[in-house]
Amino acid sequence: MKTIITIILLLASVGLIFFVAKPIWSDVASLRAKQAVVSDALARLKDLQDLREDLLKTYNSIPRSKIDRLYDLLPPKPDSGNILVMLEKLTRDRNIRLRRIEFIKEANFIAQSAVAGKIINKEAQKYNTMSYNFTVAASYEGFKSLLSAMEKNLRIIDVTDISFVGGASDLFEFTLKAKSYYQR
Repeated sequence: MKTIITIILLLASVGLIFFVAKPIWSDVASLRAKQAVVSDALARLKDLQDLREDLLKTYNSIPRSKIDRLYDLLPPKPDSGNILVMLEKLTRDRNIRLRRIEFIKEANFIAQSAVAGKIINKEAQKYNTMSYNFTVAASYEGFKSLLSAMEKNLRIIDVTDISFVGGASDLFEFTLKAKSYYQR
């Protein structure tokens, strides 16, 4: 009788293992697989966080004056005020009179370019342009000095057209069409 009870208990324990413990075991195995995926994702996030901290440390180590120079070179928005101040300073330092400056609206500039036969693909450009005309009264030597200073200026200025009218004595009136750039 003891052997029959032992055999029944042994078969019941085997049955319990197959019907109760095996599903729990497979749940544990799937949870371990999910845990491995989550730990891998956490490790990648930790690597990204370390990279972010390194980039922030590098960015913060750059002196503010150098960052300001980059924004002077290619400002984030159209800044006609700074262009006006820069042109006024360049002309004043060379004893040249800045007579007039006119900023051209983008729609007018596109229409003028289309008439001139230039097709502008706005999507391909990584920058925007701001066009303007300005007139100065100067001697020829003073005008050459102004062009040299504009060439050495940090802000990129593309002079697209120069016209002049002779005046009294050695003074000329020069009209320049130019454009500067800013970030898209």
